[in-house]
Amino acid sequence: MSNLLPRWEEMSPARRFFDAILLPAGFGLLCGLALGVSAPLYLVGVVLALLGGIAGGAQYDSRRDALIRGLVGGTLFGVFILLGFELGGEEEAKVDLPDPHILLLVLTIVPSIPLHWLGWRLRSRSMSTDAA
Repeated sequence: MSNLLPRWEEMSPARRFFDAILLPAGFGLLCGLALGVSAPLYLVGVVLALLGGIAGGAQYDSRRDALIRGLVGGTLFGVFILLGFELGGEEEAKVDLPDPHILLLVLTIVPSIPLHWLGWRLRSRSMSTDAA
């Protein structure tokens, strides 16, 4: 895994902004739009986002930094799901949302943190086996 993803320190500021801010926000917006249209499409988007959390965590050498990225990414993803759903103008979500809807953030932040940790851990293990 260490060769597949660039390390955070190796990335340009523009790439960092894209990966850490624009990607979770933009993907959350798309998932929010899908939420009003199709349950399967929304769920596929969420699964892809989960995999993205692992990849995001793998960019870090520091566990702390990976966990902070998980907190930020999960928050942005959840906020933009809700925003995308509202912008889509559909009356009902195709997947049940918690009541109140803002509680969706718990469902995006809580898994995001351990998934980013997993990505960090997989990278650190991969790097230690590469050195052996």
